[in-house]
Amino acid sequence: MESFQSVKMLMILALMGLQNFGRATTRINFGEQPLSKIAIHKATLALHDSASVRAHPLVLGLKGEDTEWVIVNLEYPNPSEDDWVGVFSPGEFNSSTCLPVNDPKEQTPYICSAPIKYKYANHSSSDYTKTGKATLNFQLINQRADFSFALFSGGLSNPKLVAVSNFISFYNPKAPLYPRLAQGKSWNEMTVTWTSGYDINKAVPFVEFGLKGDSQMRSPAGTLTFHRNSMCGSPARTVGWRDPGFIHTSFLKNLWPNSMYTYRMGHLLSNGSYIWSKIYSFKASPYPGQDSLQRVIIFGDMGKVIL
Repeated sequence: MESFQSVKMLMILALMGLQNFGRATTRINFGEQPLSKIAIHKATLALHDSASVRAHPLVLGLKGEDTEWVIVNLEYPNPSEDDWVGVFSPGEFNSSTCLPVNDPKEQTPYICSAPIKYKYANHSSSDYTKTGKATLNFQLINQRADFSFALFSGGLSNPKLVAVSNFISFYNPKAPLYPRLAQGKSWNEMTVTWTSGYDINKAVPFVEFGLKGDSQMRSPAGTLTFHRNSMCGSPARTVGWRDPGFIHTSFLKNLWPNSMYTYRMGHLLSNGSYIWSKIYSFKASPYPGQDSLQRVIIFGDMGKVIL
């Protein structure tokens, strides 16, 4: 009877905890997604001959990095506290990239691509409104396309394009990147998924793997992608569209339990040369029924973001 009363009390406390948690979560304001505040469809041209935006280094990832910091220097003779700099990728984002407008009453917008990130011009230069000069740092990841930086006046709700920077890009924009691991259909199988700029017609994808310090073997991979028309509508088909590249998946089978494996993604080009990723590692699953410690991480998105 005492044990029953104890279980009953625990259940009551658990329900009370969930109720309080529910009340707490209703008070949490997660806020508006920052990029959604930019009315890019309203952007107009206000190019200024004396304004300039310069970005460097010109080439990123010379040592195989997939993430690198970029320095952006800007000058504008008519500075304002609501001036901001947007990062665009691909770097070409003028009206030539816009889809045709079928309605004669509608005007083709000047910009048809939303920025992937932005900062106010005075973010790290408090005297920007006095000097008209500022320096910003942006962390970029390889996204299979070049980048440019644009200075806007008029704030986020009424953007006016003042100046555009030079283009910068990663050394190999198509490089195999960002592996994602997942348990396979069986306990001794690991699924590796990654992204690259190589279609199956241009290069054969595979994973080279093996026990750490031992000989390596190869596992073939499949290739998929999706297109603008695959999206349900605006803004995914319009200003929010971004070419996803090609998504490759390989299944590493017959893994030894509790063993460390190293692997790297590869692409065999039509000329016989290879493109390789960095070397990664993972620990294979334990044998079914084996006494082992399991840790679970729950997250809502696999995106890559600056924290």
